[in-house]
Parts: sequence; C-alpha cells; structure tokens
Amino acid sequence: MKKLLLIVLVCAALTGFVSCGKQNEVVKENAQEIADAFTDGDMATINKTIFGTNELEVDEELTDMWGDNNQSQEGILEYIFEYVTVKVKRATERTIEYEIEAPDMKNVFVDLNTNTTDISEDELLQHIKDYVKNAKTKVSIVALEYILVDEEPIVDYRDEAFISAVTGGLLDAYQLLYEEMMEEYMQGVN
Repeated sequence: MKKLLLIVLVCAALTGFVSCGKQNEVVKENAQEIADAFTDGDMATINKTIFGTNELEVDEELTDMWGDNNQSQEGILEYIFEYVTVKVKRATERTIEYEIEAPDMKNVFVDLNTNTTDISEDELLQHIKDYVKNAKTKVSIVALEYILVDEEPIVDYRDEAFISAVTGGLLDAYQLLYEEMMEEYMQGVN
C-alpha cells in the first residue's frame, strides 16, 4: 500500500513539474518575442506592447511645447531602440526578468546647451540623436509580474521601470525637465 501511495505521489509531482515546465516555456517564448521585437526594430509590436496600440499616443504636453508631430516623437523612440538590447534573463512562476542594455539618456536635457524654450523641434531631435550615438550604455534588470489567462501570459509592459530601462532613462529625464519647467513657471506666477 505504501509503495502504491508513493508511486501515485511521485506521478502527481512529475505531472505538476511537466505542466509547470510547459507553462514556463510558453512564458519564455512570449517574453522572447518581445525581446526580439526590440532587436528587430519592430515598432508595431513595440508600440502595441508598451502603448497598447500600433501607433504612438501623442503626449499633449510635448505637443504644447514643440508642436504636433507624432512621426517625430515615434522617430525618437525608434532611433533610441536601435541601440537597445533586450534579453530574457529568466522566467519564474510569477515573473519574467529582462536584462536591458540601453544608451544612458538620464542627462539628455541637462546636457542641452541652450534654453529649452528657444530650441526648435529639429534642433531637439538632432540633439537627442547625437546624444544617443555618444551616450554610454547602462544595463538594467527589470522583473515584470505576469498572470496566465488561457495559458497565455499577460504582462503589463507599461511598467515605469521597464519603459525607463528601454528608453535609457528618457522617461525620467523628461519628468525631471517637466517638473523644473513647472517650478520655474510657478515662481514666475508668484
């Protein structure tokens, strides 16, 4: 009886491991597709993954500052992503861990040699492109949680840490610039 019970328990455990292994492979394959989109420069997949659409949403604050040019904004990200490497480091039962190497963009606006109110859109785009080419790279490890729905992993790639990592900190640099501009504006109002 003990042997039969032991055999049943071992079979149940092995079935669980095989099932978990299959789910883990599906998760790894899905994660690798996202990593490959960055390697291949597949902006349609990247936009759908990060923004939930095939087109980049226009940032109203940027539109107010530099005019409405969705193509230019998408071009900035596309240009940065040419220098980004995304690798799937590992997948666990709950998370996917990515290793992301990207140009360090955290000082892109700090290193701008002119007042941001006096810069044209073309000058800004050129500055960012030059900055990307010459920037040191930084490596970030980002772990994203996922859930399985109908054996498909659902991951929130809109995660701030992930977006910051794949843009090399451009998101953080933009937020800092915006905060500084608002602070200057508020001081001018008072």
